[in-house]
Amino acid sequence: MALTFLLTGCANGTSSSGEISEREDNQVSRVGTEGQLIPIQSDNVRAAGYDAETLVMTVQFRNGYLYEYYGVSADVWTSFVAAQPNPWSQVGYPSLVQSGIPYKRIG
Repeated sequence: MALTFLLTGCANGTSSSGEISEREDNQVSRVGTEGQLIPIQSDNVRAAGYDAETLVMTVQFRNGYLYEYYGVSADVWTSFVAAQPNPWSQVGYPSLVQSGIPYKRIG
């Protein structure tokens, strides 16, 4: 089950498509969780979040460590969420670590 949150200035909705879309009232929806962590189905990831404004993706691993990844595209976030139950091995490690995305352990 993949959950992708579409966030707008006025209302929140969910979509499995994970696309940024333009609504009828010309308000652009953003993909992400406004940085809030959401549960992730995975053997090694407990939760993750994405802030579309700052392009920061936060990943909390089952061992308790918390990392921020900087300059992450919305496509990587939506692919990560859609890759459950193996988001880290299918998307996280190749798209974040192997691609050299800057990161910092914050917890």
